[in-house]
Amino acid sequence: MRLGLLVARNRAASACMHLSDGLADAVHQMADASGVGITIDAEALPIDAAARVFFEAHGGDAVIEALTGGDDYELLLAARPRMRRRLAAAASHGDVPLTRIGRCTGDRAVTLQRGAPLEAQPMPRGYHHFR
Repeated sequence: MRLGLLVARNRAASACMHLSDGLADAVHQMADASGVGITIDAEALPIDAAARVFFEAHGGDAVIEALTGGDDYELLLAARPRMRRRLAAAASHGDVPLTRIGRCTGDRAVTLQRGAPLEAQPMPRGYHHFR
């Protein structure tokens, strides 16, 4: 992926991971490897409106499906606030939109924030090949 190469070259991200085994799995792995917590904002997830309708019609939760499904060939990046310009430049040159979906925290908890008022709940573990 061109964006991955551009981010690596300009050192815009502190961490980067592919989502082929799902977002929840990648978030947990990134948090564990980095020694941080991560909070994901459910409302910020870029879920297509038609997918939301489909999952609701079939009794599913589009947010949980988006987190735990696999085969998403995208990247999860973690970047320090001071690297915002470098990251924006890489995204611009790579012609790829970026979506901020959460933040790293110091408390090591991996949570999903959703609802009104906002409630933090444990992040599902997601897909794993050998479980």
